[in-house]
Amino acid sequence: MKCIIFTLIVGTVLSQTYHHHDIEMFIDRTFKYVDTDHDGVMVKAELAGAFDFLDVDHDDKLSYAEYTKYSQSAESQLSHDVYNHYDTNKDGFLQRSEYVDSLFSQMDHNGDGQVTRHDYDHFFTNVIHHEMHHGHNGR
Repeated sequence: MKCIIFTLIVGTVLSQTYHHHDIEMFIDRTFKYVDTDHDGVMVKAELAGAFDFLDVDHDDKLSYAEYTKYSQSAESQLSHDVYNHYDTNKDGFLQRSEYVDSLFSQMDHNGDGQVTRHDYDHFFTNVIHHEMHHGHNGR
């Protein structure tokens, strides 16, 4: 259930243009949903759990339909752009390595195996701002 809510909130955030304060507010809510044990730190297993939940056909990759299944913003340009941003090999799918391994490594900039709230805020604020200014890569 928390993964569904996380996906809905992130999709909503990424589908609209918000002021900095609004982005912070929504990122705060998503972090609380991703941090399933509520210890204030996200670990890779929590992100992997979200991937497993979204991967409904269990083929170890997310189609765009799976990625946006619980999102209210499936047709937004920003959702497409973020999906394409994560799809680093540009094959049209998010592999586990792209969504979990690469994404977690990018958030965990000091390599300690934990994504603090500061790490999370910094990463997602940069992604949102990048996509708002450089998105529209098509899908």
